Amino acid sequence: MPVKRTLAIALAMLIAAPALANPPKSTDKSHKGSGDDDDDDDDDTAAKPKPAAKGSAQSGDDDDDDDDDDTAATTKAKAAKPAATTAQPAEEMQKQDLTGHDMGTNKKTTAEEKDRFFVDKVDSAKTEKGTLVQGSLTLSTFLYAEGGGAYGLPANTTYMGGNDTTAPPVYWGDLRLQTDFRHIGDGRWDGRVDFRARFVNTPENDVEGPGGGTFVGTPPISTQPNLVQSGLLGGNEYDLRELWLIRNGVSTDVIFGRQFIPDLGAVKIDGVRVDYASSPKFTYLGFAGLYPLRGSRSLSTDYGDSYDPNTGADLGRIFTGAGGFGGAYRTQQAYGSVGGVALVPFSTETPRVFLTSQGYWRVNPKLDFYHFALIDIVSSYGAQLTNLSAGINYKPTARLRVTASFNRTDTDTLNIQAANFFTNNGIGVVPTGMTAATPASPGYVLNEIYVSRIATNEGRASISAGLGTNERFELTGAATLRERPDFNLNPTVASGMPAGPAVAIKAGESLELYGSFTDRHSFKDMRLGIDGLNTFAVGDTPYDRVTVTSIRVFAARELESGKGEWEAEASYSGASDQGSSTVVTCGSPDTCYGASKNLVLSIGPTFYYRLSRDWLVLAMIYLQRTSIDYYGGGAKLSDAPIDGFTGYARIAYRF
Repeated sequence: MPVKRTLAIALAMLIAAPALANPPKSTDKSHKGSGDDDDDDDDDTAAKPKPAAKGSAQSGDDDDDDDDDDTAATTKAKAAKPAATTAQPAEEMQKQDLTGHDMGTNKKTTAEEKDRFFVDKVDSAKTEKGTLVQGSLTLSTFLYAEGGGAYGLPANTTYMGGNDTTAPPVYWGDLRLQTDFRHIGDGRWDGRVDFRARFVNTPENDVEGPGGGTFVGTPPISTQPNLVQSGLLGGNEYDLRELWLIRNGVSTDVIFGRQFIPDLGAVKIDGVRVDYASSPKFTYLGFAGLYPLRGSRSLSTDYGDSYDPNTGADLGRIFTGAGGFGGAYRTQQAYGSVGGVALVPFSTETPRVFLTSQGYWRVNPKLDFYHFALIDIVSSYGAQLTNLSAGINYKPTARLRVTASFNRTDTDTLNIQAANFFTNNGIGVVPTGMTAATPASPGYVLNEIYVSRIATNEGRASISAGLGTNERFELTGAATLRERPDFNLNPTVASGMPAGPAVAIKAGESLELYGSFTDRHSFKDMRLGIDGLNTFAVGDTPYDRVTVTSIRVFAARELESGKGEWEAEASYSGASDQGSSTVVTCGSPDTCYGASKNLVLSIGPTFYYRLSRDWLVLAMIYLQRTSIDYYGGGAKLSDAPIDGFTGYARIAYRF
């Protein structure tokens, strides 16, 4: 889809979104008090109490012209009973809760929530006059280990020493605490804590050659400690996701601390936010604070040093301010938000300002629309439609569901923050005999393509049908078209100056076909199914330059006790690079792509068990076999198969 047309769609959504905030008033008052809609808006004030319904206590549901129906008997009754001298206090307006967490403590638990483990508590006689504390503590562990034979080596390469494909094991432990404190001390304050600590191992570094071997004719390579894939830069993580207090007012809520702003691009800040509800349907929101490093998952990297994306020079610790303003609306049929956000580095880079809008609209019980849009207005890389998602869900009958969606994703970051991901910054691998890199003169490998605008587009349509008695069978089919435009790769040296002419990278486009079939009540009342997908190129170059075929079969059954469930699956996946059928040479960057075929077989069970109302355990074990064929040194090579083991376990306690 052309950019102009896509931009026009996004702008139309932004313009139309506020209109949904004030739709025609509904005559259905069955929803009163739910917080979703209130047709009386600002009329419910203590200065204007509603008259009592005839023959009953004051209900607030009837403010018709009672005087027109007064009879003589009614008049006598009124004269016999003195009028009340004081008005009944009005109930507080039911505001929207925009924290991303339902902080209500008096809601009714639905049938779907009754048996859920992570479900919100409601007040009891013991907690309603104090503080309601609820939360969960989860401990998770993960292990991956593998073993294999010798690497395949080109005929003209000699390798002295070991060359086993076996890699060191990777394992970690993860402890996460989530706690809500509601109406603290029977007051107007609520709080939330969400903290996670992950501890990882540091595998042995075998870069110099397994078993001490070295490549003949190549200087030994010195490296920093080997880090597993974890967090932003590897290593242990101390992730403070949320830590905030909220003061709930009659119309205004104030939130202090680390928090997400779900209604304005899900921005994460350390600061303050103010919500003002002008009515139950519409809320204004604004925030200001500091903006932690995007992608950081640890306190140690939230505000680390930044680097110049052109030279790699260490810029020291650069703080980024964040601020925004917008509004959120809610009716019986629609919800959404619209506003603007500014991310302002205190030095070095141009501020980034973007508009964002999101929402859904339920036209009727059969048809839903939804959208998300983010448009950069000011930034160091210009104005651009950065993200757009839009779709429909259509359910013409109880047995049939049709969906369609479009997604566009583009670069969504600050340059100074992106530099922390890819620039060498003087910490990378340096061959012996070469001058070691320094912050002012980074290592010999730079990858700055991340700051380029390389948008990807995806369109998807699916249809799902329930067949048989009580919809025993489910059949689903889907098609997805993915597209990446062409772009130029500009080689640079450490100084940021061009190192040669730009290299044109061709566009890539692929079609993915997906299908699944599920029998919900099969043999021994098991749930059996099969699904698969296949991607192939549309044109000369496939998306990501890879084609994929995958098939999975699965079975699941609830335990007789009703306290748990087991699932088992087996899968096959094959991926083939575009250049797999030819011998690859690296004459220029546009020809230096992978040329391999990868096959992965996997099998394993997953087990869930409810030890008690407040304890849950989960465990999974998978075995994989991976085989790789590739081209190198003018010949086709095959690595020895790699056998892998993946284990994951979690125990959770709620309180």
